[in-house]
Amino acid sequence: MIRLQFDADGYSVICNADRVMLLAKEFALLRFLYDNRNQVFTREQLLDRVWPLEYPVERTVDDHIYRLRKKLKTWNVLRIHTVRGYGYSLTLTGMQPQNHPSLHDQEVQVAVHGLFRKYHLLGQGDSIEALAAQQEQMGFQMSAYYQMYTRFVQTDVPWFLKREDFAPADRLYWMLLLYTGTAGVTDQGLALCERALSSRLLSSDQERELRILNILEAYVENGQPECAEEGLPLAFAIMERDSLDKFVMPVALMEMYMHLVANDMEKAAALSDRLEGMLSEAPYLRELGRYRILRGFMLLRNGDVDNAERLMDEGLVTLDMAKQELLKIKAVSQICGFLKLCGSYPTLEEKYAAQYDRLDRDNSLTLHRSALRRWLEQTLSAI
Repeated sequence: MIRLQFDADGYSVICNADRVMLLAKEFALLRFLYDNRNQVFTREQLLDRVWPLEYPVERTVDDHIYRLRKKLKTWNVLRIHTVRGYGYSLTLTGMQPQNHPSLHDQEVQVAVHGLFRKYHLLGQGDSIEALAAQQEQMGFQMSAYYQMYTRFVQTDVPWFLKREDFAPADRLYWMLLLYTGTAGVTDQGLALCERALSSRLLSSDQERELRILNILEAYVENGQPECAEEGLPLAFAIMERDSLDKFVMPVALMEMYMHLVANDMEKAAALSDRLEGMLSEAPYLRELGRYRILRGFMLLRNGDVDNAERLMDEGLVTLDMAKQELLKIKAVSQICGFLKLCGSYPTLEEKYAAQYDRLDRDNSLTLHRSALRRWLEQTLSAI
């Protein structure tokens, strides 16, 4: 049986010589669950034991569990289970992977990966994480794509940097989006996107998505909405040619963002009305969160600051509910950039800059940014 070692002085925990630093309440929660492993506790019970004489809400427990899972995700011997409708429990074992018959059942594998694809479409990062965490118990093999996608939505940069069992070409697209999504788009980031498009290292699907969506949004973030607009006719042509219905809403969101940055409010309002209709039929969390933020941008342009702030916060909460960590980081960065573009909102700029700083610390973005950029430059220079 594997044992954890707890260092209360530095709020760190050690497993097999691997040390992870935690915040004080994360440390206290993990230690309580570890000392009482294999037992199930409600959120209220955990609040009583870990937050005595304090009055946080039950969501506080969920947030701390989420952060613990993220920080300890490489420890395969440790599981923090969600017991639906009740609470949480921790198990710690040294058991070998089970040889489920379902591992060799094609029907099971197809059904499970159908669920992955559906949750992906719906933007439910929380559901993807929950399904991935049940791989051993349910007996299925995750495809390489969803192994990487699960880590991508969690903004797990160290995992991508270390996973040499995946070829550089397999990791390139994800790491490029992680870099542009967490470092803010600069001329250097745009240059990396353009080099990736001409590298022939991307799959045809990845190259197409980068061309019709990601690089266009990168132009907008870098203050070049006119370059994004120049690329739209090609994007629409490719979407029509390949019947890419799943990109209609993301591209419409990008186009609305483009018009807002360019201060073309008439076109932004037309896109907003169109997106309202699409979201009423398909209220996907990922797109809904982003749309609320863009509506906030519209209100900000019109001087309705209080309602703009409310909508931007609602959008971030929606992305948080869906466990879309990378999109939340990118969204906060876009809010900060848009506020600077509009000017005269120092209080809001300070608020969202502080949010970005917290996300930076929680995800160690600054710590890994240089290594991520070096990897991209080396990989693209090797062709």
